[in-house]
Amino acid sequence: MEKKAAQYRELKKQKGVTLLEIIIVLGIIGIIAAGVVILAQRAFASQDMTDVVDNSNTIRVAMTEVYRDANGYPGSTSLAGITKAQLDADKAATSPSYPGPVLTMLKMGKLTSSEAFNNFSNEPFEIGPAGIGATADKPKGFYIAVNGLSQEECRNLISQTGSEWDYVETQVVAAGANTSYLVAPAISPAVAVPTLVMGVDPSGSIVKTLKKDTLTPDIITGSTVCTDQGSANAVILGSR
Repeated sequence: MEKKAAQYRELKKQKGVTLLEIIIVLGIIGIIAAGVVILAQRAFASQDMTDVVDNSNTIRVAMTEVYRDANGYPGSTSLAGITKAQLDADKAATSPSYPGPVLTMLKMGKLTSSEAFNNFSNEPFEIGPAGIGATADKPKGFYIAVNGLSQEECRNLISQTGSEWDYVETQVVAAGANTSYLVAPAISPAVAVPTLVMGVDPSGSIVKTLKKDTLTPDIITGSTVCTDQGSANAVILGSR
């Protein structure tokens, strides 16, 4: 009897250890799974940032090539919330619903619908005219707005691309919304009158202009730049 009792106690002990081991293994699996999810999220965010940087540079080159000999850069209809399928359909339409530089570049083969898209807001980039002086004048420059950014993404984008552009500003613009600079296309031969001017002094959320460059890590992370705590930050990049 004593031998059987000892065997029973040993068996219970083995079962207890086995259960504890299972709990430990499940805990380790949970930790690993959480780590994988975090790494995957970071990888997707990193790819979105890379795509936005590449696409904005592609648009900059295409805008210069298409409108180099024009009497200024054009205004645009709102593309907030527009899908790639809608863009592609509008490209083939005889009477397009969304006239502006994005559609023109698509029709000329200078841009693809994927390159026209901001992956953070899941809609086309807002592109519009800009003046190069201190007051509204002929639209000899243009801007690209990247909205739907978190604070970290907003600051990261400025850090990566700010030095390459002539003008850098941030606003609070959620996905599906437009900046305060959107200007409708003018009827030819008139040209769009820009509301963004790049020849002013930097101030507040405007951190780089044709007049002065104040871009530093302290400015980028300051209280007046990328101010939204959620994902409604926008970086406005201007070029002449």
